[in-house]
Amino acid sequence: MTTSADIRAIVVQGLTDVTDAGASVYSPFDWPTAQNAYPCILVRAPRERKTSLGKNAPLFSVTTTVEIYARTRAVAAIGDAGSAQALAAAEKLKSQIEVTLINNTSLWVDTNGVQIIEQFSSVESEITTSSEGDMPMAELQMRLEIEFTQGPEDFYPIAGVPLAGIDMRVQEPDGTVEPGFSIDFPNPIS
Repeated sequence: MTTSADIRAIVVQGLTDVTDAGASVYSPFDWPTAQNAYPCILVRAPRERKTSLGKNAPLFSVTTTVEIYARTRAVAAIGDAGSAQALAAAEKLKSQIEVTLINNTSLWVDTNGVQIIEQFSSVESEITTSSEGDMPMAELQMRLEIEFTQGPEDFYPIAGVPLAGIDMRVQEPDGTVEPGFSIDFPNPIS
């Protein structure tokens, strides 16, 4: 079964130690604040949409939104050159992230050789910069819409206690016979 959490974990694994961020790939919400922690990447999967592919069986096309935030910094320089360096580093990270995730068959195929995802239905990115303070920063925000399928095998009935038998009694007024019966099942039915 593939879930949005699985997709997020694959993205984190795929980005770790292959971009300029190195091992500084976090998920979710353990964002570093130390000055020597840049560049760094944060991955989360906050949204999921299931669209039915038919009646009579649970079969869905699932689209999960994976958000990737990457931050870079540079030393302040004359004429906003530090901000330009931070921007260039964020643009380079964007390219590294796209190359790492899109069309990477080793990342999106399971151990049995089965394709995990159907497609990247969209990729959006936005880069912002700030030259405030003594450490200009740039932040890349990417949203990847990743589609995969969930079928009947991904949805199991709620576990319960096996039925071992039935004991049926009809409550009657005091002093009368209470009709009823008991059936014990030789093999419990679940």
